[in-house]
Amino acid sequence: MNVLKPELIWVEDRCYRLLGNTESLDSRNISPYVEDSYQLDYKDCEVESYDADIEIVPYKGTQFKHTFHVAKSFFPFIAGAKHAVRKRLETETKTFIQIPKLGQDGDIVILGTDHKGIVTARHRINLLMEATRKKLHPTHFLSIPLNKPEIIKEFNLFKTTVLNNSKKASRGVDETIFQMPTKLHLTIGMLKLLDDTERNQAIEALNYCKEYIVKPIIKKYGRIHIQIQGTDIMNDDPTEVRVLYAKIIDKSEVLQKLSDEIVNYYASIGLLYKMNDRVKLHVTFMNTRFNLDEEREHNKAPKTFDATEIMKAHENTVFGEMTLTDIHISQRHTLGSDGYYQATAKINLY
Repeated sequence: MNVLKPELIWVEDRCYRLLGNTESLDSRNISPYVEDSYQLDYKDCEVESYDADIEIVPYKGTQFKHTFHVAKSFFPFIAGAKHAVRKRLETETKTFIQIPKLGQDGDIVILGTDHKGIVTARHRINLLMEATRKKLHPTHFLSIPLNKPEIIKEFNLFKTTVLNNSKKASRGVDETIFQMPTKLHLTIGMLKLLDDTERNQAIEALNYCKEYIVKPIIKKYGRIHIQIQGTDIMNDDPTEVRVLYAKIIDKSEVLQKLSDEIVNYYASIGLLYKMNDRVKLHVTFMNTRFNLDEEREHNKAPKTFDATEIMKAHENTVFGEMTLTDIHISQRHTLGSDGYYQATAKINLY
């Protein structure tokens, strides 16, 4: 990070700069902000246009109260250093904001003498959380396991062949950048679930998808069958590659339709941020970030490898075919008893 030109995040008329303390980021899984002293030369947004569906109830005769849940990871940002952010919000919105103590769970309470001030405070807190959430690392992902025995067998053969040939032709290739065979999967979308409430929302969303997306599609088109064939990369230069994947052949495009509809639903309820118009159907075989812990320990950027010869040799290699069986909410960086990621929830694809 260039400390002379830090990344800036605007929330309302405030500017926050992203600090570069990576040790702090890793330990708390959040990105600290420091408030700058300058402001933009435009008026605050019209709060009246923000039609928030929030519950405001009478409180102690002349006041009103609004209570809402926030994952505790956001508390330090809403409070700010020495509670400076909270105090400024209170001053500008003429409200009183109660935040649980650092490390504790609980709801945020906004007290005020009129609805407008409370709605304004809630709106600004929402924007601050939205900006913060974009900087957090995903905790879970929607996945379809592809770790069937025949596919694992072909993957292991691919891995052995690549490692044997890499000594001659493939720079940067070693065993640490290969996926674990039992973790082969298709990623539908990445999730940032920060507490039990958000995890339960994701589980409810998956059950909704089963009833209103999966079942109708399976009933209309039948079980989803795919083939895994050929390799490709995520960038344009085969000599500087970080991710190499096997292509998923979905001739009927039923899997594409199902994946896109699930992502659209999760995005519509705020649990997923869409990166592209369509889900990219692939199964990652090699990724230099698989050894990220080691690289982070040595403070190095993720390396690259030369995939030129690998792509030539496996341009049309068939790695197997299968009928898809389930969708998981998988927890990242975990290992279940079956060798796959630990599942927060799962549904059947039949």
